[in-house]
Amino acid sequence: MHRIKQNIKILVLLLTAIACTNDDNQENPFSEPFVRFNFLVNSNNEPLEYPSVSSALIPISSYTNSSIAPVKIPVTLSSETLSETITVNFSVASSGNENAFTVFPENQVSFSGTQLTDTIYVSFNERWTEYQTISFSLDSASDTSINIGNINATYPNNTFTINLDEIETYYSIETNRIEITGEQGEEITFNVNFPNGFIESEIDTASIFKFLNGFEYTLSTEYISEDKTYITYKITLDEAIQNDDVYYESVITLLDTDNYSVSGNSTLQIVKPIVTERDNAVFTASNFYNLNDPYNRTYGEVWNDFDEDGICEWGYFFAFTYPVVVDATHPNAVLYSDNGTEDTSDDIYHHAFQIGFGSSTRITTNSFNLKRWFSNELTSIANSPGFNVSPAIEFFPENGNSTTKGNILIIPQFLSISGKNGNIHSIAISGEGTYEEISDGLFELKFTLNATNEAVFGGTVSAEYRIYNNSYTDPENLTNTNCISVYEL
Repeated sequence: MHRIKQNIKILVLLLTAIACTNDDNQENPFSEPFVRFNFLVNSNNEPLEYPSVSSALIPISSYTNSSIAPVKIPVTLSSETLSETITVNFSVASSGNENAFTVFPENQVSFSGTQLTDTIYVSFNERWTEYQTISFSLDSASDTSINIGNINATYPNNTFTINLDEIETYYSIETNRIEITGEQGEEITFNVNFPNGFIESEIDTASIFKFLNGFEYTLSTEYISEDKTYITYKITLDEAIQNDDVYYESVITLLDTDNYSVSGNSTLQIVKPIVTERDNAVFTASNFYNLNDPYNRTYGEVWNDFDEDGICEWGYFFAFTYPVVVDATHPNAVLYSDNGTEDTSDDIYHHAFQIGFGSSTRITTNSFNLKRWFSNELTSIANSPGFNVSPAIEFFPENGNSTTKGNILIIPQFLSISGKNGNIHSIAISGEGTYEEISDGLFELKFTLNATNEAVFGGTVSAEYRIYNNSYTDPENLTNTNCISVYEL
């Protein structure tokens, strides 16, 4: 019995220690207040930024950093609501060049009321050329009753060290396609994302972009984010391009440089499409999505030889399907929601004749069954954003007002897709076909998709497709042997 009681006592002490470690705002009457570094990382070793917390994670005392984006170090006070401001002094030491980084605030964090977490920001002014450390230590509190470090001696967290490792910096264009109206003076913006940050003096617009221009415009820097993780660029149209019968396009390509490599979208198309008269009331696109169903999808078949046995057959796939959001001034805009307000600035409009394929997670959807085209693809949005295609398909109703049939266009664009071997490819797609309501509420799309990339395909390859908005009967086999097979990226 004595041993059982002793074990219970040990268990209680252990649970108390764990609670002290994981609960930033505990109200434990058996412990004194304490202050500690509360730097948490997820399973991918990515820092959680305050106010994100996880009771399942234990704060770490050191972090290996290969990014030049600011490092944010939370400092947490375990206490009840404060009646007055509490300050805690900290010190910083570095094994390398102290001019390479800036710490804010310089040597003191503070807490008040229910605000029991403050943050130390470490910003980098230049690249480090050798491994070094930046060490932080909590030294003293304005209230001497506050313990410096966790009262759990196993994880005191009164010190924290950043180990500066080999720098990895890369960037991508946030979107691959923007439509314009073509009015002189029109302005649009796009972001270049730097997930691991950037040094401002290293970014030169003339050297990071290549331009293929079909009309005149001015490119300027609109905004640089404070955390140095993205730059917003503005494009101002210098001429009017109002011929509705002509397709206009300019292309901006992001280049690899000595300091930054491209990862993700590398190409932005700025497009003024041919204007086609269509009755928005037909709203063809609405037949292919349902925003009340998070698992809504379209279903498809692609004529293929993925088994590489010389036999062509239809291959089933599906893709999560969404509307394409446009401005209220777009000629094909249909009001989706006024958000329950009289203020029109928050109204949401959808394109009456375009649909897109995407995913709400970090894993992409299987647009056009492209994931079966390759044997070694990466599927995350960060690596292969091209597996999400939006806009993807545009409908052109017969006579501009047919509710049952017409033509379709696979919207020409560049898809960025990466292989597990590190290769990144920009694949140009295009295509066309027809659509028809083949039974009540069931639409069938028949089209050919063309994909071009010299390194992957040796030029251009084509694939035959059928896409449906609901349950369908298997399509008849084709008589040709021109079917898509598997390629290595």
